[in-house]
Order: sequence, then C-alpha cells, then structure tokens
Amino acid sequence: MRTHTAATLRIKRRLERLELQHLREVVAEQGNRLELVERELADADRAADMWRDHFFNLQQHLDDGTSDARCIGLTKDGALLVVSTEEGKAP
Repeated sequence: MRTHTAATLRIKRRLERLELQHLREVVAEQGNRLELVERELADADRAADMWRDHFFNLQQHLDDGTSDARCIGLTKDGALLVVSTEEGKAP
C-alpha cells in the first residue's frame, strides 16, 4: 500500500479546500440565477393573468351582443378594449 508523504498530504488538503471554495462559488452563482429566474417567472405569470383577464373581458363584450370582432382595439399601454357598436355608447 502506498503511503502519502507530508508534501502530498498538504497538496491533497489544499486541492480539497480549493474544490470546496469552487463549489461554494458555483452554488452562490446558481442561487443568484435561481432568484432571477423566479422573478422572471413571476413577471411572466402576471403578464399571462393580465392577458387572460383582457381576453375574458373581450369575450364578455362579444357575447353580450354590444360589440363584434371589428370593434376590438389595443391602447398604447397594451390594454385590449372593445368599442361599442351602438352609436355614442361605450361598453
């Protein structure tokens, strides 16, 4: 069986410390990336909810007969809206 000299044991311990330091850095970086992805996911979820709400609002206006598909618009801030087909009335 091979025995380690004092020098090889020091080198081995140093490499183990460097490996542990590297793993800690990788874990910290992954944690930061995970936080970013979680924020992006929350933003995307809110955006999907907003568009779903807009869709249901449009569908309600189309179903109640006060508007048709030719009366759908998009505002500068990104909101969908329906313009009433009855003159002078907005939904």
